Amino acid sequence: MPSERRQLLKGMIRYYPFVLKNFRTYLSNLYIRRIRKSNIVKPYSAVFYATHKCNLDCSYCTQKNPEVFSEELDTAKTIRVLDAIRRGVDTILFTGGEPLIRPDIEELVRAARREAKFLDVLLVTNGVLLPQRPSLLDHLTGLIVSLDAITPDSSRSLSKSSVVEKVLDNLRQVRAVWPPRSVTISCVLEEWNISEAERILDFCIEQGFFFSLQSAQDGLYPNYSLLHSPRYRAFVDRLVRLRAERKASINGSPRLLRTLLEFGEFHCYPTMFPRVYPNGDVFYPCEPLRKIAGNLLEEGSFEKIFERGRRLYGDIPTCRSICYLFGNVLSSYYVEDFWGLAADTIRR
Repeated sequence: MPSERRQLLKGMIRYYPFVLKNFRTYLSNLYIRRIRKSNIVKPYSAVFYATHKCNLDCSYCTQKNPEVFSEELDTAKTIRVLDAIRRGVDTILFTGGEPLIRPDIEELVRAARREAKFLDVLLVTNGVLLPQRPSLLDHLTGLIVSLDAITPDSSRSLSKSSVVEKVLDNLRQVRAVWPPRSVTISCVLEEWNISEAERILDFCIEQGFFFSLQSAQDGLYPNYSLLHSPRYRAFVDRLVRLRAERKASINGSPRLLRTLLEFGEFHCYPTMFPRVYPNGDVFYPCEPLRKIAGNLLEEGSFEKIFERGRRLYGDIPTCRSICYLFGNVLSSYYVEDFWGLAADTIRR
């Protein structure tokens, strides 16, 4: 048996719960698309916005108060929302705003992992407040820390570069007690920070962290002018090469990264990663269009909410090449290149 095939089979056995989940979801979505002729695919993982409050003010952020706001429920009601999410998916991503601002975030994460029994509990943070949430790592399976710079710059008040020294120190403390591959450093790219993103990638290689990258959005659209930057093109080429040669832990397959960063055509399936606001509202077909299809505390499930959304707004339209967010591009590859994506992921 060729070594690559043997490695693939070992990976399938080692990660059989995820392989089984992926296979079941793929078959279900194949039936939905081919037989029912619908783009409302089965959810794979949910994104829960714990809060829209934040202690920073990054220029590219689209999910912060006061630009965006949703009422936060008390702890007990929020746990009810988490239970409703669990009925539809077994993976949840806590995000914000800055989720660590919520006083009860440790209790919510614990309830998600220990009571609701999510298979994966992930959390996105700017990393500033990690020392103030000492029990957080006990209940997470993955931590995503967002950085847009690694060079300290106190003049950029309330941006990540103004607090990066503290964040890097916090990351080193996390690495001392946690497997480095459970940490992802997520970078949003703009023209000003291409060189910083290169340094962040090198930092991830050095520390053993995963690296994730996407370009900043201008409303619904990316900054297409990046494609005219030789520095940007060279960085994308290097990123894809390192990923293809498996010399760095980088989220996304080489093909997915090309689509994401060179703004290639893709077909989005937004119900694969439903987005839930703090009060339990669920978007349909997607959050950028700001259409609410229902509330989990009232409807009880994603299935009922998506059906209500279909009645209100119709089936999900064919929406190609607009929001170049990682999850949107991933949904396209998951549905339309499932076997290639699965084999690439397992070999990693």
